[in-house]
Amino acid sequence: MSTAETVSMIHIKQQHYYYSHDMVNPTRIVPDGPQQDFNASHDRD
Repeated sequence: MSTAETVSMIHIKQQHYYYSHDMVNPTRIVPDGPQQDFNASHDRD
């Protein structure tokens, strides 16, 4: 199973971090980027 199959950035970023921590982000504004491709080559041999 790859990282792309097990990581939900929508859940991590939008549903958890930016909405559940009132002291960090009371306005609940969520930044757009960056878009990450978990299937891209990482160039680490």
